Amino acid sequence: MDTLNFYQILIFLFQGFVVAFLILLLFRLRTMIGLGVLFTSLGLFQFIQVFMASTLYFEISEVIVISPGSSVLFSATLFAILLIYIKEDAMTARKLIYALVIANIVLCFLLLSFRMNIEGAYSYNPFDVSTEFFYTNVFVLFVGTGILYLDSILIIFLYEFVSKHTSSLFLRMLFTMALVLSFDAVFFTLGSFWFFEDIQKIMISGLVSKNSMALVYSILFTVYLKFFEREEYQASYMAFKDIFHSLTYKQKFEVAEKAVQFSKSRYHTLTNLVPVGIFMTHSDGKTIFVNSKWCAISGLSQEEALNDGWLNAVHPDDRKRLKKGWYTAADKRETSDAEYRFLKPDGSITWVLGRAMPEYNDKHQIIGYVGTITDITNIKLYELELNRLKEKAEESDRLKSAFLANMSHEIRTPMNGILGLAELLNEPKLSGDEQQLYLDLIKESGARMLNIIKDIIDISRIAADQVEISIDEVDINKQTKDLFELFKPQTDKKGIILSLSNGLPSDDAIIKTDKEKFNTVITNLIKNAIKYTNDGGIEFGYQKDNGVLQFYVKDTGMGIAKNRQKAIFERFVQANIEDRYALEGAGIGLSIAKAYVEMLEGEIWLESKEDQGSTFYFTLPYTKVEFIQG
Repeated sequence: MDTLNFYQILIFLFQGFVVAFLILLLFRLRTMIGLGVLFTSLGLFQFIQVFMASTLYFEISEVIVISPGSSVLFSATLFAILLIYIKEDAMTARKLIYALVIANIVLCFLLLSFRMNIEGAYSYNPFDVSTEFFYTNVFVLFVGTGILYLDSILIIFLYEFVSKHTSSLFLRMLFTMALVLSFDAVFFTLGSFWFFEDIQKIMISGLVSKNSMALVYSILFTVYLKFFEREEYQASYMAFKDIFHSLTYKQKFEVAEKAVQFSKSRYHTLTNLVPVGIFMTHSDGKTIFVNSKWCAISGLSQEEALNDGWLNAVHPDDRKRLKKGWYTAADKRETSDAEYRFLKPDGSITWVLGRAMPEYNDKHQIIGYVGTITDITNIKLYELELNRLKEKAEESDRLKSAFLANMSHEIRTPMNGILGLAELLNEPKLSGDEQQLYLDLIKESGARMLNIIKDIIDISRIAADQVEISIDEVDINKQTKDLFELFKPQTDKKGIILSLSNGLPSDDAIIKTDKEKFNTVITNLIKNAIKYTNDGGIEFGYQKDNGVLQFYVKDTGMGIAKNRQKAIFERFVQANIEDRYALEGAGIGLSIAKAYVEMLEGEIWLESKEDQGSTFYFTLPYTKVEFIQG
């Protein structure tokens, strides 16, 4: 079984801690001495690691050998590039990369010149140092320089890519550097040691050792960034600032950064103060920011609203239209305006007016959109109410026009009858029977006109809220019987059957209510049934049900359509205004009945099917009169 040399492993770990401590210390002191010392140290690491990469390998097992220069120093150099990229800026990181590449190229030429010295003259070598270094390391250094440049580019791109998928700093650093160092181990080995017989062993060793150091350095650098770089530093430049030009840039950058942070802080303060929702998007229309008011209006959190998440709050009926309109405007680089609804988790609906305008850079290129949403729910409800009132007014006007036409006919018809029959009575040769017939017809026309006038007066008093309730003792059995006797001749004349069904004995049928209004309600319902029934019969009566008296008038007439059943209780409305029966009434009898029932603390409703008849129901409180026997 292969055994590990833990002594060598501990030495490598110790070397890694020392190198990491040096890099982090110099980086920590950058506000006092600048980054020049750190850059110089990293350049020195390059020379050492190139020398050791081709000369010294230490065996820790039968299959794994480690080069301290490649695994410890080179890995630390790449971590330093990532550290500067994270905490400084891309420009400073780029300068470091160029400095390392240039240093390596200069070192290549120096090694070549030293090699020419050795080949062209006798050399004095008192310590007997091997000169093979100058023969082999030029090629290795040249390959390493190219790989270093590719590694540096990969660091920036991979770090940004990994950052989009995880917010953990440790994981971002570990995944980035593990991938970069694996790439380096493979291609540096293939490029530098392709002629070695044990190249596979060197490659595997490089992968294991460099990924191990990636884990160690990720832990150390994450701890440093978490606990030592939390605050913003105030630059305190000393004499080095005139020597190291990067510090002059850094000084300018920090001033600009503070200005940007101040602007962002002021912007976020303003966006949280305004009473409208604010959002920002990329040029492709994907949302990148919403303020707190936007969240309050939509019911989503800021995280849920990003990208296309805001569409989840839009009402399903508006979602497709809104999405299409928004992305069409974004593609055409136009201002977007839209009215739509947000459906909150609690089921409430909020109407909003959304508007977004393009945002341009100094080259007049669109870099995104800035927009607002305004809660217009109250305005929308007001508009809906106005439309409802407008429709109701138009309907009322139409109904009143129909009513006036009806009134003209209803009043003119009996009046013409009265006047015409009165003229006939002047004829001198009329027989006694003819005179009596004319008088009966005049009486009938007068009664019809009187009923119309009475209904008009009643509905006017109801509209003016001038109706008074007069509670008396009423024998409902007697009242219903009287009404039966009153309407029996009319039903007989029309050839239909009229029947009565009372639900209480005489002693229990005396209640307290308004006699006149009770009679009016029953009368209007029976008259309505007679008017619309040509075959069959009419039944009316009542039953006691849970403390109330439920009255009914049932007919076998024409019935009422479902969509007209509520409307017929409105003023001036009949079941079918265009129907021929509409010319035989004012259309206010049922409205009067409904108003009187509600005044007496009851309810009224109907059940009906077209061509199968109707049943009208209404209830009155059962307030029985108790008689005391003396």
